[in-house]
Amino acid sequence: MRAIFITFFTFTLMQSPNVEAQTGDPAAGEGDYRGMLCYFCHGDEAEGGFGPDLAGGRGLTLDQFKRALRQPWGIMASYTEEQLSDARIANIYEYMKTKPRVEKPGEWHWLGAPETAPLGQQLYMQTIGCGQCHEPENGMGRAWLGENAGEMSFEYFAKQIYTHTDKYPKGRMGNFSPIRVPEPVLREVYQWMVLDIGLRASVGAVMRLGERQENQTTFNVTVINQGVKDLGLDVYGITLFVKVPPGRTITSGTGTGYMGVQPLAELGLEPRLPLAPHAHDDTGHVERPEQDLSGDVVVWKIPKITVAEIEELSFVLSGPAPTSELINQFSGSTIHWESPGRNLNASPPKMIYRDLRLPDTGDHELVRLPRIQAQ
Repeated sequence: MRAIFITFFTFTLMQSPNVEAQTGDPAAGEGDYRGMLCYFCHGDEAEGGFGPDLAGGRGLTLDQFKRALRQPWGIMASYTEEQLSDARIANIYEYMKTKPRVEKPGEWHWLGAPETAPLGQQLYMQTIGCGQCHEPENGMGRAWLGENAGEMSFEYFAKQIYTHTDKYPKGRMGNFSPIRVPEPVLREVYQWMVLDIGLRASVGAVMRLGERQENQTTFNVTVINQGVKDLGLDVYGITLFVKVPPGRTITSGTGTGYMGVQPLAELGLEPRLPLAPHAHDDTGHVERPEQDLSGDVVVWKIPKITVAEIEELSFVLSGPAPTSELINQFSGSTIHWESPGRNLNASPPKMIYRDLRLPDTGDHELVRLPRIQAQ
């Protein structure tokens, strides 16, 4: 009888919905926690920030942890199975349990906007928390929206927030609830971010390794206006400059507007910063770091690049075969355009809390560099 009871009890326990049979892999969970940018809100070590601390699992069961991602109680966006499977959530949960509990939450990844900032930016930064991932001006998001500028309206904007996964089913952002982020709040953000600051053009430049003959290597640079045809933004007054590695010589160049080589200090433009400086107090004031403008750059000046247009450029560099160290010396190469640029002159000012990677006039992006496999 005792054996029958134990067998029955074990079978019942296995069937109970309250027993969590699924276990995760904490090492894989760390990859997902960082890959999905959870740490921007919940802290580098799950110590909390804009979002609550999760270290130690926060006393949640796995089922409760999953529910918090599928149907959040608070402001957080919900995540679909296609974005984060139950197995990957279990991995993150196990990783959270490896972290020691904290006595108090950590600092925000980005401070909130100051009281002098427009209401839309304050709601964006510290009410919804968008700025924890998208930074003070949402430069990347405004470029994505700019790809479809011709159909931009509040209704289009709201869809990207409330039903984000319809357009980006495997993206890192979930869907915000219209109950938690009501329409009047979102309209304030839309007014500030889309109407007052303005959408960005979606422009990029990619450098690739080309042919190597004798002692010379060709580098190809593809410039593309990634806006949707008949909907995106044309760009005007483009200057693209590529840093010349010290001790190397540019022997030739091709493409629209090729201007040859000149000192960077005489160009009148700065490289785009790779990282945005953070504010250290509640004023939102940040100083742009001084940049090294020494050395030469190879330059192209292109009057206009229309939506969906591609420009192919190239230059030839003399010297030994490229290495990863050489490629790193191209860092800071930038494509700049005069317009469209964001509005910094509104009254009252709309840009108290700024992203200093973006220039005071016009706009720019870093040139994406080629990768060389380590030998």
